Order: sequence, then structure tokens, then C-alpha cells
Amino acid sequence: MECGYTGPIDTEHMNSILRAVSLHAITKRTPMLKQLREGLGVYNLINLMEKKPDECRSLFVFGHNDKVDSNYIMSHIDPQLSPQGSRKQAQETKILEYLQDFLYELEDAEQADNEEVLTLTVPMVMQWMTGQAHKHLLVSERNTFKVTVIFDHHCLEHTPGHTVCYPVVSACTSTVTFPMAHLSDYESFKSNLSTAVTYGFSFERL
Repeated sequence: MECGYTGPIDTEHMNSILRAVSLHAITKRTPMLKQLREGLGVYNLINLMEKKPDECRSLFVFGHNDKVDSNYIMSHIDPQLSPQGSRKQAQETKILEYLQDFLYELEDAEQADNEEVLTLTVPMVMQWMTGQAHKHLLVSERNTFKVTVIFDHHCLEHTPGHTVCYPVVSACTSTVTFPMAHLSDYESFKSNLSTAVTYGFSFERL
């Protein structure tokens, strides 16, 4: 119908359908594509596209690159921070910085393709947080998607006498709760989170 054919759609009218599609391509689509190419040529993008087709493909094919990266996760983080200027808020901000560094480190290891180092990936972290390891398909879903981050400053009061506990996730609501008492520096954060992601896919509380 978009090509101007309004007759019956069956094998007997296949030639008429093909003629309508071909005519539409020649008279409508081809001139439009030529005009688009001329416009891209003004900024020398044609040469760039020919040299780096894979990098430019996502600019024209919606949903082509659905792989989650660190920027996608961090841009959708919704931290529940303590009051501005408080000691707790400063600690929480540091945890967010640790999370960002951790994701960047995973990306660097993946790009280096070092199998001895690469035990986790950014998509694995995404799956642990939300239950899915890819970007949301629909733009509306991407706009509303968020990962709620909660900071637990009282885990030692909840469970007296324990030596370590791990972040708790609720994939259904995309919520992550970090136990602040066990994340004093980046190395402890990295070890704690790596263990939680590696062994937390069965939706069990560690």
C-alpha cells in the first residue's frame, strides 16, 4: 500500500505488486537516497562511512548496537543519597565513583581480550542488576529505565557479629543495595561486587 498498490495480495497478482514496488523505488526512494547522500557529502561523511562502516552503522540503523556499556548503566543510575553535605553523602558518592571505575575496568579488560583477566563483563553486571544483559529495545523503555541504588549504613546493626555481606539486588525493580560497612576502599568494593555478581545469578541472597 505504501508503494501505491491497492489490489488483491496473492500469487496471481505478484507481477503487479512487484511493478508497484519497483516503480516506487525508482520514482520515490532512489531520489530521496541520492539527496541524502549529497547532504552527507557536504560534511565529508561519505568518506568516513566508507572507511569505518561498523562505527557509523549505529547512526542509521536503530537498535543495531544493543550491547550494554558502562555509560549506559551509569546514565540510568538513580542513587538515593543522604542529605547534601553530610558524611554519609560523601561516602555514598565515593561508592558511585567506585562503581564507575569498576565498570570501566571491565571494559578495558574486555577490549584487551585477556581471558586470564576477563572473568566478568559489563553486560553481566547489567543482568545481575536488572535481569537482562542488553539495552532496552524501545526508546520509551530507555527513557523510563533506572537502576535504584540504596546505601545501607546499618548492616552491622541488622546482623550483629557478621564479618562480611554483599550487595543485594532486586532484578524485578532494578534495585541494588550496597552494604557500606564492607566497602571502605576500591579494592574491597571490587572484591565484594565481583563475588556478588559471579555467584548471585540464582536470585539468592548472599
